[in-house]
Amino acid sequence: MYIRPISTPVTSNVSSSNTVLPHGKEDALSGFSGALQKAASTLKNLDQEALAAQLDLISGNARDMHTAVLAVEKASLALDLVVSVRNKALEAYQEIMRMPV
Repeated sequence: MYIRPISTPVTSNVSSSNTVLPHGKEDALSGFSGALQKAASTLKNLDQEALAAQLDLISGNARDMHTAVLAVEKASLALDLVVSVRNKALEAYQEIMRMPV
């Protein structure tokens, strides 16, 4: 665990290239941002698949309605998950900000 001394003022971004982190912390930062980017791209792909399934259903190219409904439901569940995680993160941040110093 890396603990920054209190006397050192923070003047740059945490993810800037000139920040010196202990061994292995560079991978942790890129891993977390990579996980967020992967989740966003997965959500975008699910949304595009749902839209394509809806368009196929409307145009008559779909074999059955079940595939379109499943694609839309997968996208809806993924969005609900992302919103729930965001809300929990905001609640945690607000709880931390309410702590007495």
